Amino acid sequence: MTQLLTHVQELAEGIGPRPATTDAEAQAADYIQHQFEARGLETERQEFDCPRTYGWAYVLYHALTIGSAVLAGWFAWPAFVIAVIVAVVMFFDLSTRWGLSGWLPPKGPSQNVIARHTPKLRRGERLKRVVIVAHYDSARASLAFSPGLVKNFSVTFGLMKWLTVLVPVAILVTALPWTQELRPWTWYATLAVSAYLVVPLLINVHRELFMASTDGANDNASGVAVMLEVMTRIVPEPEDTGRPTEPIRRSAEAAEEADVVLEDALLSYTPLEAPGVPAGPLEPAEPVAPAPARMDTFDDLGWETGAAASVGPEQERIDFGAPASPVSPAAEPEPYHEEPLASDDFGFTETERPRRRGLGGLFRRKQREEPAGGADEWLGVDDGFDVRQEGRKLGSWNNLGDEEPEEDEWGRKGGAAGPVDFEDPDFASEEAARIRRRVTQGIDRELAEKEIWFVATGAEEAGTWGMRAFIAEYADELAESLIINIDNVGAGSVYWITEEGMIRRLHCDRRLASAARRVAREAELPVKGRPYRGLSTDATPALARGLRAMSVMAFDINGRLPNWHWRTDTVENVQERTLEVAADLVTGLIREV
Repeated sequence: MTQLLTHVQELAEGIGPRPATTDAEAQAADYIQHQFEARGLETERQEFDCPRTYGWAYVLYHALTIGSAVLAGWFAWPAFVIAVIVAVVMFFDLSTRWGLSGWLPPKGPSQNVIARHTPKLRRGERLKRVVIVAHYDSARASLAFSPGLVKNFSVTFGLMKWLTVLVPVAILVTALPWTQELRPWTWYATLAVSAYLVVPLLINVHRELFMASTDGANDNASGVAVMLEVMTRIVPEPEDTGRPTEPIRRSAEAAEEADVVLEDALLSYTPLEAPGVPAGPLEPAEPVAPAPARMDTFDDLGWETGAAASVGPEQERIDFGAPASPVSPAAEPEPYHEEPLASDDFGFTETERPRRRGLGGLFRRKQREEPAGGADEWLGVDDGFDVRQEGRKLGSWNNLGDEEPEEDEWGRKGGAAGPVDFEDPDFASEEAARIRRRVTQGIDRELAEKEIWFVATGAEEAGTWGMRAFIAEYADELAESLIINIDNVGAGSVYWITEEGMIRRLHCDRRLASAARRVAREAELPVKGRPYRGLSTDATPALARGLRAMSVMAFDINGRLPNWHWRTDTVENVQERTLEVAADLVTGLIREV
């Protein structure tokens, strides 16, 4: 079993149904938070209170609408006012703004889990922010989503919305003075219009009283699994250096045993201020006797060679560099001479030449060794090569670029850099860009230059309350962000959603849609764009508030969400291939935008 299916199984079977504001939903949040933190991400838990369900609010909408239609037979104008208020409030509720679903009890605590991957900024750089969203709660099943009724869901849902608006219009016709001769037939028509609303009213009551929550494997453990898979593809694993987080006191003996102290060096401890370590000098385990200060000088400067001067407490100690090896006071300076050493492959003789003796002591250095293989062989010339003769043949530096130089595993060994116009105003910027590309050619800039947020939202099935709370708190950060919502991607064919919304059509961000087309074409993914006419997603409140968002979803051959809000939404009906395609699409989107 792949890691994608493992996440789905842990959420849908290990934890099981996850209704909003329940302990099971909080347990799922703990699981997701653990996955974020295991990847080394900075994680935040955003808590909020919200309704447990939206069902009772719509029961009240339908009951008030039907009641106003009945009341219109006797009190037409009061009934008209009630019907108008109900229609307006319900439409605001469907647009994820405000309504009865947010006011009615019962309520409870829920939470969002937010993780951030923020690369280091260069000077003057501004990162692009991409927000990946997936809800982890599961829905309560309903007869409206049963196999026999769900195929007509768009029709039944549309009738519910527009008949709620048509009822106050019918009541107004009944209340007008010039329609009095048509009564009671206008009233009968009003009752007929409102009669259909009895069906969704009874379905919602049955849902709240008798139906259980689903396992939510496709809706939406699949979206969480894809989000976690994208995280593992983008965020590097945290490095375990094994180093302690706080400084450790080490004595002089420990340093000498570790063989990190230079010969003749004098250990000196300086004050250290760090968390958990008190400021002040650190004393070694045993006192070390101070070495006498030595001043090694040249005879020709008139100084006494090899004279050791003891430094008293009132005298200032002078440090002339690295510690020198002891020199006898009677020692004479060595005469200049060369000692032949072993020959190398180039035919040169390595010599040991004394360096000018500085005040720090006498040092010797060896002549730099040349790389093995021989210079003649590397340059491609033989022993008879005459530089002067070849220069006369060349005649001028301008002729150096007439012939294309040869290349080998080391690259070009000669040739001209080509014509360079230093007066070109774009020369400096183009050259800087070329150097930057060469330096950073091993870095995935498409990902390294983006700040990515991973947001697991709660209480989406109760009315997108997790996304609403997230937008309310981070409105400023989200104003320039791109939001990708992952929902129901466990079976069928993957699509990006071009427009959605329960009241008015909310078009997705054009930049995200364009990037999805490029990813599908270049990666040869079997994905396309299509509109979605169902219930709200976490992208709906973002689009309704003018944010740049787009959903990624999967539909079956009939254009429906597989096992949507029904008891068959289990792990057995999740397809691994669909999950992988969704993960490929979202990863490609992050690279492209």
